[in-house]
Amino acid sequence: MQSTVQNQPWDALGHWVEPSDRRCPLGILKEQERTRIPWLLPIRHERMGAGVFEFFRGGAAFMASDLDYGAHSGVVVQLCGDAHLLNFGFYASPERTLLFDIVDFDETYPGPFEWDLKRLLTSLVLVLQDRGVAQEHCEQAAIAVARHYRSTIEWLAGLPLMQMWGARINLEKVLKGSGSRSFRRHLRDVTAAARERDTLHAAERLCHRNSEGRLLFNHQPPILQRFDALPEEMRGSLSADQWSRDMMESYQASTPSHIQQLLGYFQWSDWALKAVGVASVGTRCSIGLWVGPHDEDVLILQCKQALPSVLQPTDSPGAWDHQGQRVVEGQRLMQTHSDPFLGWATSPKGDDLIWRHFRDWKGSVKLAALGRRGITDYGRLCAWVLAKAHARSSKASPIAAWIGADPGFEQAMATFALRYSETVVRDFRRFSREWLTPPT
Repeated sequence: MQSTVQNQPWDALGHWVEPSDRRCPLGILKEQERTRIPWLLPIRHERMGAGVFEFFRGGAAFMASDLDYGAHSGVVVQLCGDAHLLNFGFYASPERTLLFDIVDFDETYPGPFEWDLKRLLTSLVLVLQDRGVAQEHCEQAAIAVARHYRSTIEWLAGLPLMQMWGARINLEKVLKGSGSRSFRRHLRDVTAAARERDTLHAAERLCHRNSEGRLLFNHQPPILQRFDALPEEMRGSLSADQWSRDMMESYQASTPSHIQQLLGYFQWSDWALKAVGVASVGTRCSIGLWVGPHDEDVLILQCKQALPSVLQPTDSPGAWDHQGQRVVEGQRLMQTHSDPFLGWATSPKGDDLIWRHFRDWKGSVKLAALGRRGITDYGRLCAWVLAKAHARSSKASPIAAWIGADPGFEQAMATFALRYSETVVRDFRRFSREWLTPPT
């Protein structure tokens, strides 16, 4: 970390001017893609090229590099590392309760707490700007979300430790009385849809039964490609069955004994490579299918390649020998309740992986369906969750003490988000011009 520790006043924390020696974002992108699956890269570029916010989603490495130039608080927590608006969402607890929390931890790493907040606020500003919202209203929204982060941290710092550790958003309360009426209506629709997105629903969309009645993934290249159809350099000399056995053996070592017992009741059925998300496209991401003795006994687990966090200094080996373990331990620390199938493994080809349940009541808001007030209301929910996640690794009080009661904090955060959004827009235009425009 090269940036300098910042003490109040807040001007330096809100400062952003592109440094003369700034690393080129497109150079960072090119470097990332050296190790990715070549035939999936056009999909990544297409998804990043869909709009400035989508480009921002795929560019966590760009912002991580930029944040390292400026002043920072010196209050270090476990960061999400990529806390944009759509890395928060809904999922099922082990007790089958619908939760709202951070849902993507690929970049989790220790760092100054405000780095996550700056990324959240910049994503908020970019989404509002895309709706044509005036600059002053974007600033007001960013201030409101940053203020909610501060008030939540203050509240958490005053709780007994065990209450703070188990704090979570009461979705029923939110649905009944928080935010605008249109936002509450949208949340009701999203949460109802999330409860329908279970493994059986995923199997209906992604699988078929062959002539022998065996459940198999559909082969839909390049998005979904069955293991047997992959090039030999990706699967080596292993059969799909042997690949699955080796992967499961490695994965189970990271799970508790009761999950190992449960997994033992299922029999492997199929394996497929699947392109997911925006930033992850091109990495080794796949899904595995297991079935039990009843038709309803279907289990789909997702494996994602875990690469070093974009926040990890290039000259540091990091604290984790296994990048999947880094992601899983960061997730378990920051989430109030985590997926019981969460674990890590090493593939037969030597890739670090994280494992998790695929689409178990998972859902997210549709930002396109929300207006300015709704997006701001949603940003407050994300800020609450982010504050809680940070508090679990720092006890909240160091953050609360550093911020204090000065509203200059949220103004500085909003100022940074507005200034940095201009850089993101310029980077996106260059990306669109140089990477998406076909040569004449």
